[in-house]
Amino acid sequence: MNRNKNFKTIVMLSALFLLVSVFVADAAEFVIFHTSDTHGSIAAHDDPTARETPKPLIGGFAALKSVMNKYKSDPAYSNSRFLYFDSGDMFQGTPIVDRTKGSVMIDLMNQMPLNATTLGNHEFDYTFEMLAEQMKCAKYSLICCNVFNKKTNKPIEMSIPYAVYAHEGKKIGVIGFSAPETPLITFARNVKDLYFKEPADVIEPLISTLKKAKVDFVIALSHLGHERDLKLARDIEGIDLILGGHSHTLKKDITYAGPNNTPIVHSGASCENTSVVTVNIDDCGNNSVRMVSIPLLVDEVGEDKHIKAATDEYLFELNKEMKRVIGESKINLYRGISGGNSPEGTFISEAMRHCSGADIAFTNFGGVRQPLYKGKITIESIFLVQPFDNCIEILDMTGLEVKDLAERAISNKAVEISQDDIAENLKVFNQEVSGTKLKFAGNYGYLYPAGLIITFDPTKEPMKRVTKITTDTGKELEDNKIYKVAFSDFVANGGDGYGVLRTFKNRTKTDLLIRDAMIKYIGELGTITTKPAPTMINLKLTQKDLE
Repeated sequence: MNRNKNFKTIVMLSALFLLVSVFVADAAEFVIFHTSDTHGSIAAHDDPTARETPKPLIGGFAALKSVMNKYKSDPAYSNSRFLYFDSGDMFQGTPIVDRTKGSVMIDLMNQMPLNATTLGNHEFDYTFEMLAEQMKCAKYSLICCNVFNKKTNKPIEMSIPYAVYAHEGKKIGVIGFSAPETPLITFARNVKDLYFKEPADVIEPLISTLKKAKVDFVIALSHLGHERDLKLARDIEGIDLILGGHSHTLKKDITYAGPNNTPIVHSGASCENTSVVTVNIDDCGNNSVRMVSIPLLVDEVGEDKHIKAATDEYLFELNKEMKRVIGESKINLYRGISGGNSPEGTFISEAMRHCSGADIAFTNFGGVRQPLYKGKITIESIFLVQPFDNCIEILDMTGLEVKDLAERAISNKAVEISQDDIAENLKVFNQEVSGTKLKFAGNYGYLYPAGLIITFDPTKEPMKRVTKITTDTGKELEDNKIYKVAFSDFVANGGDGYGVLRTFKNRTKTDLLIRDAMIKYIGELGTITTKPAPTMINLKLTQKDLE
């Protein structure tokens, strides 16, 4: 045995180990859990994308906390700093968050624990004053740089424009911002004392501030939506990572965009998935980002017993009311793609029309929240479809005014269906699509009618796209005839860009919630057996239901 050779080998290996140790010591690793658009989904629920019956359970904070626990107990991450960020829209969407006006989310996020969130547009649904009161209990940071108080011309007091997190001598700066179109997509009265700046106008100076403070890595905590995050990456220098929300986009891999290949992460909605992002920063400025998307399937990831107990306590009494069966459906009703026909949207509008006595009714795209699945229909099923406390409001409109409204509803930018659209529609709505859709974010919300059939060509010039519009009995709309037209009070009072509707004087505000109209309508039907006939016919879009 050559002891001298073995000794040299040991010395060389020891030196290599020391070199690796020094390299690791000089690097800092941050492990970031990311969610967005949780919308009150505190507990596990049926997986909406599953085709099997019964559907597996997915989501909830107990499942998310179980994933966090596993990472934190893994020796491979013993030198990492763990952070949890959310990109907004915690409020609105389930009975429990509505019943507590958001406080349940703050309590559970405190227990997770959450490090920071930004403001989603739905955080204002219970009024800004209620949000300010609820946030007094938050133990995490609210990071938002672009929402200002009209009276003071300063950022709202409950928020900070950025935060810095340090580990092993390295610093991460996080800048948060909300959707500037929020005043158009929530009740104006809820944000009457606020104004929203374009994020780009505020972000660049803050990046400079962070760089001067020797921050090594800048994260944008964004509630703009995936398409606008792509633009942000193209337009603004100095962002090292975008954690996005608002569009409910689920990306299983990092998207790279802009001149610097800025990584963008979107984690879906309803607390059904979490993105686990690992950021490594070394002394040479060689930052690296990697990500894994984890479906929060309860059978696979388990549930943290303490968070499970907390959510069960919140839901115990409420579930007795929510599980009451009101009817049955033999079919699935889906919202579908923007710019297409929607059996579910038309069904909601038909319930509004039936229960209000209106001639025509419209439901906005953003107001259709979850599919209505075949099987027993419960109060909870309807609440998930229509979580908003929106009442039906009826306006007197001439046929000419209805035609103008229809043109506005289809005036958003037309774009070709992408591979992502095809995959998402297939997974979420079990539908094959091709052709041209309308962008979701635009000047106006897309509308689904009942009592009307609207045929249009999205490739034509905006406000000249309708090729045919008739009543559901095939009659032409009479320009000077007065029609009673039902909307949600949100749309009737200018929401989703329809400020023109505020000018209509002859209106009737009912006390009937849209979800109560659905409950009444389904109760009278007993069983839903067929899909409504198409009411939005896009001549450049092909939709094929696979069920």
